Amino acid sequence: MILFGMVIKCYTILTFATITDEIWNLKNPRPYPQDKYYQLANWEEKDFIFYTNGTYVLREKRKADNTTKAEARRQWHERKAKQAK
Repeated sequence: MILFGMVIKCYTILTFATITDEIWNLKNPRPYPQDKYYQLANWEEKDFIFYTNGTYVLREKRKADNTTKAEARRQWHERKAKQAK
């Protein structure tokens, strides 16, 4: 019974960590992620516009987006617009 409780706690912690990491990846897109294991939004280089000074910006729209990725993209642009004001 103690072992069962430990297994449940480990799965709970693992699930919480995975969900937290997915949410962070949605809110902070980057063109070169360390790992390509994200399920909701696997950002690629094609999702960004690169400038000559080394900076990048997330494209406003892309036909290959799923609904989650499109919503994350919209929210990202809204946040950047508020920061610019």
